[in-house]
Amino acid sequence: MIDSYVPTPEAPGRILIVDDLIGNLKVHERELRSQPFTLTLVQSGQEALDACGRLVFEGILMDVSLPGMDGIEACRQIRQSQLNATTPLIFLSAVRIGEDWVKEGIESGGIDYLTKPYVLSELLVKLRMMVRLSRQREAALAGERHRALLEVAGGTAHELAQPLAAAQILLDKLLKSPAPPTTAQLHDLRDALASTNKILNQIQNLHTYITKPYALGRILDLARSSRSPITDPADQD
Repeated sequence: MIDSYVPTPEAPGRILIVDDLIGNLKVHERELRSQPFTLTLVQSGQEALDACGRLVFEGILMDVSLPGMDGIEACRQIRQSQLNATTPLIFLSAVRIGEDWVKEGIESGGIDYLTKPYVLSELLVKLRMMVRLSRQREAALAGERHRALLEVAGGTAHELAQPLAAAQILLDKLLKSPAPPTTAQLHDLRDALASTNKILNQIQNLHTYITKPYALGRILDLARSSRSPITDPADQD
């Protein structure tokens, strides 16, 4: 059975690597060049936050010892971001197991750690694991969104029935009557069509929202989805 969640050359895993030493980043780039990953390399916690504000990653490899904002604080702030709040993050450090950074790192939102020097095969396993977790979660969210759309579709059919029926009745009366339509009849027809248009706009906005990557599984009801336009935070950069 083919595992559709693992990275492949056709669908490489999107990985952010954070290390203040350019030499270490070059090593990562060289070691992973032939692997199914697309790498974004940065040298500070702030650069990591900036990248996480622009792009959706499937895994983050974060060095603990960074100048200024350390890796643990950067992780805490990434967990507050819209695009990467749940992206799996693994810490990398030369500090040996048992130090306080392990506990603090997990509490800040990391899922695992790797100590230097590491074996490349171990790093590859952890990177694949992060991508797999991200894709499994996205598949689960896609299922939730699909179910939500089906529920909304059922409710919307009921919502649309009344104004459409009212408009149809009014049109039938106008077509059958030899007299020209009155102002009141035209106003009633306009109101029925306006109600229909409002519901259609709500459906469009709701679909746009829950298919965005930053939706994170949140579902809007029809009333809330009528707020328009819905903008993507990434488009505001």
